Amino acid sequence: MNKQLFIKLLTLGLIALILAFAMLKVEWKVNERSATRDGAVRSIADQYAREQQLAGPLIWVKCSEPRSIVDTNDKGFNRHNIVQDCSHAIRPTQLNATGNLEVGERYRGIFKAHIYLAKVKLTAQLPAFKPAPGQTIEEAYIVYGVSDPRGLKRISIKSAQGKLLTARPGVPGGQFEHGFHVPIDLQTLQQGLTLDAEMEIAGSTRLDLIPLAENNDFELDSPWRHPSFTGNFLPEKRTINQNGFSARWRVNDFATGGDHLLDAKIQTGSGQNPAPWMATTLGVSLIDPVDGYTQTDRAVRYGSLFVLLTLGGFFLFELVKARSVHPLQYLLVGFAVVLFFLLLLALSEHLRFDLSYLIAAGACVMLIAAYGRTLLGGWKGSAVLGTGYALLYFGLYQLLASEDYALLMGAWLIFGILALTMYLTRRVDWGIAGKSMPSIAPPDAE
Repeated sequence: MNKQLFIKLLTLGLIALILAFAMLKVEWKVNERSATRDGAVRSIADQYAREQQLAGPLIWVKCSEPRSIVDTNDKGFNRHNIVQDCSHAIRPTQLNATGNLEVGERYRGIFKAHIYLAKVKLTAQLPAFKPAPGQTIEEAYIVYGVSDPRGLKRISIKSAQGKLLTARPGVPGGQFEHGFHVPIDLQTLQQGLTLDAEMEIAGSTRLDLIPLAENNDFELDSPWRHPSFTGNFLPEKRTINQNGFSARWRVNDFATGGDHLLDAKIQTGSGQNPAPWMATTLGVSLIDPVDGYTQTDRAVRYGSLFVLLTLGGFFLFELVKARSVHPLQYLLVGFAVVLFFLLLLALSEHLRFDLSYLIAAGACVMLIAAYGRTLLGGWKGSAVLGTGYALLYFGLYQLLASEDYALLMGAWLIFGILALTMYLTRRVDWGIAGKSMPSIAPPDAE
């Protein structure tokens, strides 16, 4: 057994563990900074307006009706009358909505949050309602739900005849956690009505609409070029280009489940006490496609591979050139590789990710190439080493940029490196490898 080779491999394994621990600390730092950013975004939303969900209109009818109850006991039957609540909600037969999102930014230190002002117009046809014999209508309201009412900037509600209706805060009946209502009289309730509502709603990150009507036709547009469509329904038609996006949804009772959608709610949203949202939604989320923390996190996942390639590359140099590399030199070059990911994180908080990547990779390539002059004994070998690392960083950037093909590209990259290693070591005598390797002297001493 080649004892020197065994000791060398054992030493490299220990160095790999040290560098892997350093990579874990970098990954922890990425997660910490990402959590700090998310906290800053939530803080901005808590002071501006959170994610918004807009629902309505519904008609809420508060009514009661007499009922006769018969109880049986040992003495026979006992009949008594009670007044039973028959309050219920009435959904629109048709709901058309158009909206435009003006997107802006707010900062908390170096952290950025996307906010918007949505200008929404709702046109709803509400059916007539006549109480059954014996039912007494106590009150009737038109109700709208808004998940974060702090974002309501303007409300204008008109009837089909152009009459301006007065909106009041609160949602009678409890169909929605937050929102506003408009009282209506019994005559209007029995005739049915058409409503035109215009609103300006401020929010952050996401806007959802609720397809409450029997038939719903929604359209949204915005200059924002990176939408992510959310909820239970994708748009029927959508256009995304350099000028922004536009999308249209058409949804009916067959898709939503009709009256059952009023009962389904989920706990979501942001903040300490988020209100329950309707579960059946459609809408859009304003995502950042070049989020520095997401990209850096993806890069760090390849960190262990970079470390192994570095240790393997210098070990291959030892075998091919029969020149010894000290473990401390392995460790220094390995830390230079780890430092690249920390630099990438720090720079991406202030610069575009591609520029941050270029600066961090360039600095580390020059550092390793300059140190390689000592290892390789001259600038020519150092230039080859620097070129190799530059190609390695270029390959990593291509993996990050081509998310859909990352696995394919990564598999071929590893295959190519393995093939190169097998080719260069095809004539190595592993029985004597590692024995009596001369140490590397500084270039000035040669």
